[in-house]
Amino acid sequence: MLAPLIEEKERLLLTKEVRTSPERLRELVTEDFFEIGSSGRLLYKEEDTNTMDLGEIDVSLTDFNLEVIRDDVVLATYRTENRATGNVALRSSIWVRIDGTWKMKFHQGTPIP
Repeated sequence: MLAPLIEEKERLLLTKEVRTSPERLRELVTEDFFEIGSSGRLLYKEEDTNTMDLGEIDVSLTDFNLEVIRDDVVLATYRTENRATGNVALRSSIWVRIDGTWKMKFHQGTPIP
């Protein structure tokens, strides 16, 4: 099943260990990846020496859903809650299959007031 695989990859990308590791990021995101964070900040993979270190991350992920756009493109949507601050965001990611491997191409977080 594709949904559990993509959800696990999303969970990995929420960890500091992965976001601070250029090697792990190369496994999970495309070369042209970019993100619009819930803070409104634009984040590109090639910035910050190929990492996406946002400091400590302690969030829960719920309400995961996967929509197939094409055989090689899917849209993941879910909700996160920052355990430290209580901030909640709706999130969406576009994943593409490249040479048989699913990688994130785009991500956006939208805060819930």
